[in-house]
Formats: sequence, C-alpha cells, structure tokens
Amino acid sequence: MKKTTLMILALSTVSVSACQTTMDEPSEVFGAAVRHNIAVQTVEPTPEQKQNTYIRPDSQRMAAARERYRQDEVEEPEDLTTID
Repeated sequence: MKKTTLMILALSTVSVSACQTTMDEPSEVFGAAVRHNIAVQTVEPTPEQKQNTYIRPDSQRMAAARERYRQDEVEEPEDLTTID
C-alpha cells in the first residue's frame, strides 16, 4: 500500500510539473521585422498634402460609371490570387 501511494504521489507530482510553463519575456526585438515592414510600406504625406483635404471629383469618370451602372455594364472585379 505504501509503495502504491508513493508511486501515485510521484506520478501526480511529475504530471503537474509538466504543465508548468516558464516562458521568459519576449526580447525587445520581438516583432521588429513586422514593424519595419509596416514602416516601409507606409507613405507619409507631406505637410502640404495634409493641409489639402479637398479632392476634386472627376465628373467625367463619375458620369461614365453612372451610365455603365444604368446599362448594367458594370465591370466585374478580377479575382486576386497569389498563385500564378
């Protein structure tokens, strides 16, 4: 009986200790590649561009789009894929 109790206690201790995780804090460069890629792909507007918030509409393009819609000739968008 004593051996069985000791064996159960030892196995339960080993099982519980297997669940313990000692994960260290991520290093300061963790995610640096992602942040770098975001920074590279972001276009910063100039101060002049930030001041100009009015974008003139292209009336000819708008009229052509309305006409295509009325005549049910709207162009279907292309499917985007990453495989050729």
